[in-house]
Amino acid sequence: MTANDEKLSRREQRREDRRDEIKAAGVHIFAKHGYHAAKVSQIVKEVGVAQGTFYLYFEGKEPLFGEILNDFLAMVVGTIADWEPSDLDTREALRGDLTRVGLMLTDVLTENPEHTQIFFREALTVSKEFKEMIREFYETLGAMLSSFNAILFDRGLIARRNNRVLAYMTIGMVERVIQEYVVHGVLDDIPAREVVENLVLLYLEGTAPPAE
Repeated sequence: MTANDEKLSRREQRREDRRDEIKAAGVHIFAKHGYHAAKVSQIVKEVGVAQGTFYLYFEGKEPLFGEILNDFLAMVVGTIADWEPSDLDTREALRGDLTRVGLMLTDVLTENPEHTQIFFREALTVSKEFKEMIREFYETLGAMLSSFNAILFDRGLIARRNNRVLAYMTIGMVERVIQEYVVHGVLDDIPAREVVENLVLLYLEGTAPPAE
């Protein structure tokens, strides 16, 4: 690498770092004030840069919000997509895997509480574009869980159910608990493992094969 290449690389890294700083400040301001009340001036003040610097990276607060939202949705989908149920052969192994994935997802959400708050409180109120993004997110999640349910049924680990209905029932159950646990704090006195184990138990009881 030449000296010019190294200089360019450092410059690009500084730009990425600055972009990340603006996004982090945006997350905090959007969570604190809400999207509609949040101002670019508040975001740049938190970063400690001039307002003109903001516009070198984002055209306005809506594109910034969109990138923040997209990052969050990618984190959630990526966490769940990493699960591979095709190797499971017992209900006990299924219980263990569901608990593990549930705890991983809980970690993602509790480590990013402001992202989680923005998603549940702000995302649907901003624009039609974001509503469509969220609709696609749920469709992706629903298709993924439906596929998982089909695999589990084929392996004899769950009873025959409508896989799509079961997928969205699971999403609804988990989503409500997430809101009360992370966003509203109603359940935050309960250990994460206990919360996840209760969700897993309900799924397993509702899908128990006839022989059980």
